[in-house]
Amino acid sequence: MARIGFGFGGNTGQEAGEDAVVGGGAEARPLGFIEIKEGKTTYKPIRDPWVSVLVPLTGGLLAGAAILRCLARRGRR
Repeated sequence: MARIGFGFGGNTGQEAGEDAVVGGGAEARPLGFIEIKEGKTTYKPIRDPWVSVLVPLTGGLLAGAAILRCLARRGRR
């Protein structure tokens, strides 16, 4: 299982004597695989390791900022 994308673009040039420019690109990213074990098939997703790191880290930073804000408000009262 994969996600595949591609794109192309170009420009004919605005002035006389300018060269046309053409470009393109493609990407294929694996999403998962199908495991066949003991007569059963199971889809196994391939997880991005950065998601496993950044989501908890971002949540922790937001929680820490909220706690500091609450403590600062309490200190002003």
